[in-house]
Amino acid sequence: MKHYVCTGGCQGVSDNPGTCQMATCPKHGLPLLECNCVDGKHEEAFKKQ
Repeated sequence: MKHYVCTGGCQGVSDNPGTCQMATCPKHGLPLLECNCVDGKHEEAFKKQ
């Protein structure tokens, strides 16, 4: 299932594209990366960063 994750350390996940909303995250305001994993580890997204 397609979802979007933040790779900045806050572990934010969204069903919709957008930006990181966690004010304390180093990637706050940056786009979330698309991921299609089914195991919840988001390795696909981390490889894209």
